[in-house]
Amino acid sequence: MRACVSLLTGLAVFTCPALLGGIAPQPVGDVLAMVRHDRGLELTCTDGTTVRISVLAPDLVRVRALFPGQLPSTDHSWAIARTDWPAPAWRLAEDAAAITLTTAELEVVVQRQPLLVSFRDALTHRTLNADQRPMARDPATGRIAVAKRLGLEERFYGLGEKAARLEKRRGRFTMWNSDTPGYVEGTDPIYQSIPFYLGMEEGQAYGIFHDNSFRSTFDLGFTGQDSTDFTAEGGAIDYYFFHGPSLQKVLGRYTELTGRMPLPPLWALGNQQSRYSYYPASMVEQIAGLYRKHDLPLDVLYLDIHYMNAYRVFTWDPVRFPDPSALTAHLATQGVKVVTIVDPGVKLQPPAAGASDAASAPELAPQDRSYYVFNEGTAHDYFLRRLDGSLYVSEVWPGKSLFVDYTREDARRWWGGLHRALTDHGVAGIWTDMNEPSDFIDKSGATQRDVVFDDRGSKSSYAQHRNLFALNMARATYEGLERLQPDRRPFVITRAGYAGIQRFATVWTGDNNATWESLRLNIPMFASLGLSGETFVGADLPGFIGRASPELLVRNYQLGFLAPLLRNHAAIDNYDHEPWRFGPVYTDIIRKYLQLRYRLLPFLYTTLEEAHRTGMPLFRPLVLNFQDDANTATLDDQFMVGDALLAAPVLHAGERAREVYLPAGRWYDFWTNAPLDGGRLLRVDAPLDHAPLFVRGGSVIPSTVAMNHVGEKPWNPLRFDVYPDTAGTASGSLYEDDGLSPAYRTGAFRRTSLHFAPATSGSVLSLDAPVGPYQPPARNFEFRLHSSATFTGITLDGRPLAAIAPTAVTTGWYRDAAGTVTLRLADDGRAHTFELR
Repeated sequence: MRACVSLLTGLAVFTCPALLGGIAPQPVGDVLAMVRHDRGLELTCTDGTTVRISVLAPDLVRVRALFPGQLPSTDHSWAIARTDWPAPAWRLAEDAAAITLTTAELEVVVQRQPLLVSFRDALTHRTLNADQRPMARDPATGRIAVAKRLGLEERFYGLGEKAARLEKRRGRFTMWNSDTPGYVEGTDPIYQSIPFYLGMEEGQAYGIFHDNSFRSTFDLGFTGQDSTDFTAEGGAIDYYFFHGPSLQKVLGRYTELTGRMPLPPLWALGNQQSRYSYYPASMVEQIAGLYRKHDLPLDVLYLDIHYMNAYRVFTWDPVRFPDPSALTAHLATQGVKVVTIVDPGVKLQPPAAGASDAASAPELAPQDRSYYVFNEGTAHDYFLRRLDGSLYVSEVWPGKSLFVDYTREDARRWWGGLHRALTDHGVAGIWTDMNEPSDFIDKSGATQRDVVFDDRGSKSSYAQHRNLFALNMARATYEGLERLQPDRRPFVITRAGYAGIQRFATVWTGDNNATWESLRLNIPMFASLGLSGETFVGADLPGFIGRASPELLVRNYQLGFLAPLLRNHAAIDNYDHEPWRFGPVYTDIIRKYLQLRYRLLPFLYTTLEEAHRTGMPLFRPLVLNFQDDANTATLDDQFMVGDALLAAPVLHAGERAREVYLPAGRWYDFWTNAPLDGGRLLRVDAPLDHAPLFVRGGSVIPSTVAMNHVGEKPWNPLRFDVYPDTAGTASGSLYEDDGLSPAYRTGAFRRTSLHFAPATSGSVLSLDAPVGPYQPPARNFEFRLHSSATFTGITLDGRPLAAIAPTAVTTGWYRDAAGTVTLRLADDGRAHTFELR
């Protein structure tokens, strides 16, 4: 009975409308006693609150507070990936006013009266972040509050998927996964909840992750001048503080804590086409055929809910898709994979004659009376129930539906295994949708307040688990695909999520609009997701809802061809948006950018592997690469791909030129190879067929030939475009593996590095011996040097290198009409040195 009372108390928190305004908090008391533990301190306060401060790493500290009346709970988080931190060195000092815990990088200062926590740089003693007011909790509602001091020039980034600009200062944002079709800038909340942000002031960055899955709000100077406030409608105060001073260091440590993206199959970087919905099977085949007819690359076609039998998950419509195996096999001959949608709602089947259940169902057609997913789920009690023991019944596409409790390991394993109904027919990936979870009766969650999740035996409330639902569904799906196809990398795409979702799924930004405003939102939204640990992101191009103009469609592809996920998608009742719909003038432009994406696959995949390894996203705001350049702090109408390419797509109707900011240093126009000096604004022409694109000096961009789908051709030749910086140096690498299996996790990859630098009488290009056992097919390397130097003689490993014709495939070198030197060499897996004089 006590547990139920506690559960209902937590639920009352989330349903009380008055709580959306102010609260009546009880602040934590003064420090009464202190006990050391192996990682830090546990403080007992005069009001009975305990505050535990734990050092996980020299730059990572956890703060967890339990107030009187809060039941101690198991220290478990669905978001956290790493818990095995080696014990770092730290020391303790105290006086009458404060207790100071010091690591190699941080000072954590706890003021005794009242208890206030501040974080300082251990070397400079500069305060990075500090409590403005004591932590607090409203004992009547369970609502908690943390207030941090707001710096006069402090900036904020991250918070996951928000329909907002890149820099979040003066914003107020709610974490509550919500089905919000047609959202616009300022709509909040939307589909995901990532309660992590990065703060920066005077060039010093830090991060805070509030691991609290209840409905919560971040007020970043929206309602006051003195503080940034985090409030949540239940749960514990439990946050992690990350010390920079660089944004990249903070993000790297955050993704170490919550997990990094596993590498997807290489084909996931290919062009993807979707619609709500393509049916019957013959239409799916026609779409693939039209892509080939128009000479447009394509790797993936999606099947939306109409492939199912009466919208029942893990079934096939016998009329529309009578032979799904034949369909996927035929598409595979064209290099096209199939991804199917799977929603969480399981169609409710009426009880057997004479049986009763609090969740009654309407009469169903005879073919609906035996549905194996429903039967198995009810037999094992995998579906969510309410406090009174009745099944939680919602209404989504199948009608009345049940939802799985993904916090149960056995339920996750069962759900994962159900995907055999799809993978056995050749389905290559799974699209999890409607997983906020959406409910046609009540999208707010108010009527679900008494739904109970097992939560490892804790019997936790819906208020605590709504934001976690999609994370655990994606986990069940990913792990199921791993078991069903252990020799293949899973591909899962999700609409909703919580911190850590990057471990299991690709993310797209939901049901956006086919408008210029939506196009402009893509850059800050993708960038903010990347700054929140989510690397593989994209949007529906040119927008899910509405009719795009030909110009808008083209400009969407000129942005989207450099996003990790490139997918065209449209609603069932909206105009068709496939690339050929507006005629050859526009199709030709779109083809140009799709083919360029495929040529850049070696660069994109290498950059994606960096994201997997380090947490640095592929799609980056300029501030992540140029933190010390104040001009980049709010810049969100251009972006970078890794640290080498800078893109400035056109984002306004009718615009045929735009301003582009290039940070200091040497840059190159990607299209003309013309060198440019940075540290200034440029006015760049941008006719409809042109997307401004620049290369950072010092970079090496690997590329290959265009193709109709990933794997159609080997990467031969592999070209490395070398762009020296102002000092005449450049470096880069190429990452390769089989692109399909998980063998890369155990070292089955190959990394090739090269360096270009000035020498006494010219320049030297050094190709390192590749690292790793993966053996690619035989191919040639080409090194194209975008250098202003004039070379008259070239040697390879000390021997003269012959001049050859540009069309030759033998080892040698040639100079094109523009004066650019290209070196050609068969890849023999060994180190080589070119000397250019």
